[in-house]
Amino acid sequence: MRILTVLYIGMLTGWRLCAAELETRMHQFEYASPDLVERQIRALVPEAPRVSMNPRANQVLVIADAETQDKVAAMLKVLGRPPRKLKFRVQHNREVLNFTIADGIPLTLPVSQTPPQNLIMQARGRLAPETRNLPVVGSALQAHVILLREDPAVLRVRVVPAVIFGALQPYQVVSYDDLAMDMMLNTEEYVELQKVLGHHDFYRQFLLTQPDPVAAPRPVSLLVSFEGVEFPHPESENED
Repeated sequence: MRILTVLYIGMLTGWRLCAAELETRMHQFEYASPDLVERQIRALVPEAPRVSMNPRANQVLVIADAETQDKVAAMLKVLGRPPRKLKFRVQHNREVLNFTIADGIPLTLPVSQTPPQNLIMQARGRLAPETRNLPVVGSALQAHVILLREDPAVLRVRVVPAVIFGALQPYQVVSYDDLAMDMMLNTEEYVELQKVLGHHDFYRQFLLTQPDPVAAPRPVSLLVSFEGVEFPHPESENED
């Protein structure tokens, strides 16, 4: 009986010691979405009552041991870095355009305000019946950009062709996600999209313009240059 009593007391004492090791910390996060933060923390602290989100204040209350708290803090520090800015120069026919976008934000590359008639008819077939008579706005490439390496900088760009219809915003966008193409960009050279994408029959048709419906379509010149990465300035740790 005495042995059982000692074991029982030991179990209670051990439980209390474990409970005493848990810490309650309020963590602050910036830039990352609350949903992403919660998913990442739940992977470390799966017990639902021990994680409490406050999305409006960009705060999360975590009850966990010291080691897990440090892991949460380190993870939030990585997620809280300001997004890097990616700089591009696009030569569209004779016009030169400069873009700066945050890493992970889609970039829209204009192709033509007067796409070929056969492309317009093909895209209309993908519209809902009640929107098939909308005027065409133009064609574009939706570019989804991922920075693969910082030094030397290398990007992976996934382009999705799209034809836009409508008289007023929001426009109806017909995206050809099934025809997405990947390409790599670095800071050393221009990429001529006609050469990179033109081996595909659809893109040879897509990268054309037809200002006069009677005349034959002509090629669009579209060159893209990745100009580099702009890193956020680190905040001073001694800032008041």
